[in-house]
Amino acid sequence: MAAPGTPGPAAEGAQTPATGAWAMLQKQYYGGRDLGLLDKALMSLDVPSTTADPAATPLSVRFGEAAIGRIRQLRVIIDNNPSPLAATLDFPDGARVAQIDLRVRVDRLTSIRAIAETADGTLEMRSSWVNASGGCSAGPAIGGTGTLGELRFWASPDAKSLQVGIRHPNNSGFQIDPVSGDPIPAHYITHLSVSAGGRLLVDADTGISISENPTLRIASDMPLPANVMVEATDSRAVHYRAAWAGGVAGSP
Repeated sequence: MAAPGTPGPAAEGAQTPATGAWAMLQKQYYGGRDLGLLDKALMSLDVPSTTADPAATPLSVRFGEAAIGRIRQLRVIIDNNPSPLAATLDFPDGARVAQIDLRVRVDRLTSIRAIAETADGTLEMRSSWVNASGGCSAGPAIGGTGTLGELRFWASPDAKSLQVGIRHPNNSGFQIDPVSGDPIPAHYITHLSVSAGGRLLVDADTGISISENPTLRIASDMPLPANVMVEATDSRAVHYRAAWAGGVAGSP
């Protein structure tokens, strides 16, 4: 038997889990616009129902053949996070994006939503319950190497996918320094753009619900052109920029 206030199996399996937060968020971002829910050939959302690491929960959005080249925007919303809008990704006309992968912070039991807008203004949403605790207040990872703002690239052997990673604490403002006991001020990536072959692939606005050392993986149904350029900005107005000539750089 499910405890009071906890979704039971029927709710967990629902295509569009409902929360009180979502009613407000839907009105804020989409007003009274209709949201498509059932066309599984168009898009899918893959997140774990219980995450091993609430501060870095993997999330994948896949687009079907009918959607590739037609997606204008993708939003990732985590209903019960302190800052629910994790990312808004804008794509240029005709961008052949087949999959997007992110790692997100999940603060507590919540519905995670991916809402895509197509070139004709149609909206499609996929959502899933995720059981987690403390992802937004989890302390910084211990160890690791690299300098602030260092950008790294990994490509698949067939050049159809590219992952970009940036060394950054992405502090949420809800964390406590384990040594001093003081609050850690918010410091996070606010904007990230990726271009390939001189053409924009994605322009993303992000926030505190993205994990430490943010990564963004983009997959296409065709090889991505070489000469990649990535530009990022953080909440302290510091800019980061790196170019990459292409080639496979191993596994992240």
